[in-house]
Amino acid sequence: MLSSTILRRIFIRTQPTPNPSFLKFIPGIILLRDGTLEFTSPRQGQNFPLVIRLFQIDGISRVFIAKDYLSIGKTVSADWSILKPLIFEVLMNSLTNGESLISEVPPSEDTKILDTDSQDLAMVKEIIDFRIRPFVRDDGGDVRLVEFDEASGKVILEMRGSCSGCPSSAITLKNGIERMLTHYVKSVKTVEAVDG
Repeated sequence: MLSSTILRRIFIRTQPTPNPSFLKFIPGIILLRDGTLEFTSPRQGQNFPLVIRLFQIDGISRVFIAKDYLSIGKTVSADWSILKPLIFEVLMNSLTNGESLISEVPPSEDTKILDTDSQDLAMVKEIIDFRIRPFVRDDGGDVRLVEFDEASGKVILEMRGSCSGCPSSAITLKNGIERMLTHYVKSVKTVEAVDG
């Protein structure tokens, strides 16, 4: 655990995401050792006091936590100029009070390669984990493999965090993700998204 002298020096940066309804908050510390967590309601975050406090702010719609940042979503009517100071206050209080934010999250099951996976499915999972996830996480989001129908060549991904509902996600999906998957895995013909 960090000492209180180190905690007092925490500086939280914000970074815009391609989705104007999300803002990335970077506290400069490790929040999760592995994986990501996404919450769309306070009930989902009942084991995370920080998440519950964030949802107590009127206008917060989603909380996405990755290794070293939070991507926080707002409702359409909420204003970042009002929300940001409230979010900073909750984050600073949690961090300076020494509240443990580090949590163990099991590795992503959606891309765990199984003995029963075909070679193409294993390749899709590997590309998502090592090429696609780092790219979308940089923008405050994540993807989860929902399905790969090898007969039709269709990959279905769940868009998470700031990628969920993002106006740019269709471009990212077609020009980035689909192009990469169809290039490396010849049986992939198309990629579709569902929002998380």
